[in-house]
Amino acid sequence: MSKRFKSSTNSAKQLEAIATRAYAVIAEAFPVCAVSDEFYFFPQVVPKERDWSVWDNFSAARVASMADSLLGFERELQGLDDVAMDDADIVDTQLLQQTMRTLREQLIDVSPQRSQPTFHLTVLATGLAEALAEASAADKQKAWSSRVAGAPDFLQRAIDCLDGVPEIFLCLGLEMIADLQRWICQLQADGFDVGKLPIALQGFHAALQKVKLVESYRLSEELQERLVVEHIGCDMSIDTLWSLLNDELQEMEALLMNEAGCLVPGVPWTEAERHIPFVEAAGDDLRKLYRYELVKMEAHCRRIGLVPEGLSADATLEVAAVPKSLTAIRASDAYSASPGYPSRGGIFFVMEQDRNHDGRAGRTLEYRMTAVHEAWPGHHLLDSCRWDLDRPLRRPLEFPLFYEGWACLAEELMIRSGYFDGPWDRFLLAKRRAERAARGLVDLGLQGGRMTIDQAGEILVRVGYRQETARAVIPKYLLRSGYQVCYTLGLKQGLTLLDQYGRDDVGGFSQTILQEGEIGFERLERILAASGKLTAQ
Repeated sequence: MSKRFKSSTNSAKQLEAIATRAYAVIAEAFPVCAVSDEFYFFPQVVPKERDWSVWDNFSAARVASMADSLLGFERELQGLDDVAMDDADIVDTQLLQQTMRTLREQLIDVSPQRSQPTFHLTVLATGLAEALAEASAADKQKAWSSRVAGAPDFLQRAIDCLDGVPEIFLCLGLEMIADLQRWICQLQADGFDVGKLPIALQGFHAALQKVKLVESYRLSEELQERLVVEHIGCDMSIDTLWSLLNDELQEMEALLMNEAGCLVPGVPWTEAERHIPFVEAAGDDLRKLYRYELVKMEAHCRRIGLVPEGLSADATLEVAAVPKSLTAIRASDAYSASPGYPSRGGIFFVMEQDRNHDGRAGRTLEYRMTAVHEAWPGHHLLDSCRWDLDRPLRRPLEFPLFYEGWACLAEELMIRSGYFDGPWDRFLLAKRRAERAARGLVDLGLQGGRMTIDQAGEILVRVGYRQETARAVIPKYLLRSGYQVCYTLGLKQGLTLLDQYGRDDVGGFSQTILQEGEIGFERLERILAASGKLTAQ
């Protein structure tokens, strides 16, 4: 990786000190959300001293106090003398300011803790799973018993937080409770002491039946714009973004039509999908299928130079089934990074539900694109490099536009470097791009009142979703407004840089980007242009 980071000026040292205090305050107040990368608007920080009995506190008083603290950190950062700092320190200051502001506005203005029962249930499931992941038996027992003991109070605070829940979010919450109850029953059968947790969950379920409901899930027009432009980082109006997504969808549909005409002449592209080679696998066989592919992908990435030299060899990649406690809010396979310096790697979670072909469980060849996106050279490589950065301030920082943009770009890197060269690969990559553009339109359309839920279902069916799948995933997309636009816009920003600076050297392009952290494509363009290693086209 890059040379060891040293602060050389008073302003830089002040920046380090502010970051250290800010991260510590966030980790203390939100020990589950801050550790997990499930909650994208939190920096991923770990408290120095782990008290497993303490759960996140989203009470109105605590949130207001935290907002004041975050605003205080913003003002301290604004007061730094950037004239005395180098370019990298200025970037760090801007990144930290953005993180503090986004977290503050998410807690106060978006406030998922007030409208989404699944938000609290996800914290619960994540916190319990984290305790189970402790390495030694003794540590696991201590962590688990402490987390279980504190869970009833956490659930009671969660009920007190909920104030105006859209019915669509209530239904998801009730579904998630059922998943959690089944998961906890299984843990109990496996010998884990679950204490008063089952009773607390029943109480949460009963309280949800009485919670105040509101008709609309929509944010205000001003808040949606601010969320998309600033929190997600799109830096363009929603109207412009809407046009970009529509153009992408139409372009990919035309490409799919052409590809299908070559592969299965005379068959519409949505029906051509049925002819994609299918691999029958379930349970551990499915996970073995992924593991085998991931070994080949890693070898390819290292061979062509996509991986920075010196990346920690201990950044392990585990493949596991999506926890049953989270299936209600999961729409697809996912990757979760384990925080810590040097990089500890992470887990690639594989969905086992609703993946069948004529009654057979398994995957089409698209599973390889999913593995690239989630692992090599996608999220796993990006997160492993992030946690190996020599600039400590950047290690905890994730930004969804870059995070998803890089993973989508990873798929393009693998086709340009020759990994994907089969007859169906271009079809599948175009199909994935069409689906992401459609999901972005659904996200913006539902929040902005441009489409109804029925119309959202129609556009997903148009790009190949089964009707029942479309109905199931739409509420899940609503939980994180704006997030679905990250895939298409992030890819387009990445492709612009790749075509300009990395067309003849994808390895050098990848290494230059991965050694900077998630600083955004605009800042990376300046670094690529100044590096002298890559030639602009």
